[in-house]
Amino acid sequence: MVTILPRPADTIRRPRQKRSQQRFEAILDSADRLLETLEPAQISIYTLAEEAGLSAPSIYHFFPDAGQVFVALAERYVRQFVDLLDKPLPPGVTTWQAFFAARYGHGRDHYNAHGAARRLLLGSGLSASIRARDLENDSVLAERSMTEFCQLFAIAPSADLVERFTELLVINDAIWTLSVHRHGTITDAYDEQARLAREAYCSTFLPEHLPLRAAADQAA
Repeated sequence: MVTILPRPADTIRRPRQKRSQQRFEAILDSADRLLETLEPAQISIYTLAEEAGLSAPSIYHFFPDAGQVFVALAERYVRQFVDLLDKPLPPGVTTWQAFFAARYGHGRDHYNAHGAARRLLLGSGLSASIRARDLENDSVLAERSMTEFCQLFAIAPSADLVERFTELLVINDAIWTLSVHRHGTITDAYDEQARLAREAYCSTFLPEHLPLRAAADQAA
């Protein structure tokens, strides 16, 4: 069970009853559809209400403004990226370089297939509140990634390693953001630059060759 970090002084009214939860999710679905073609700044409560087939007061019941709709939608996207970590790794992953290539490859494919997530989390119109929320939840992704990493390789989990993995996400996303700003997508060329940056940074805290945990346990 992965817990998305709560926002300090959360102004979103989060529903408890099933019917309200369905309406809440329908509002997020509408925002997701609109973001496929519009920038966040072009979307208002009234735009969302029209897309969702609801009244504006129905949306104000949950959200004080459109910006908080995007905060909740960003949380949904984070959960989707966490779920990507449940995808099996390709066969033959025996190095940390291949591990990160596979996991970040899943992330890139997801971004390139979902324009709304790309626009909200990597777009040039990224709001300060969304950016702050995204940085908070990078640690959620980093911790989950570290758990898998330490199960595969002979390295002990630690708070320090979570911090390094969080920094790795920020470095990678900065390059992907530049690609989205210039080309609207994460191109092969920019993804290669992101890979080089990841491996260069990882080499500051990981040895070039890290033994697999199974082999290390067998040797022990």
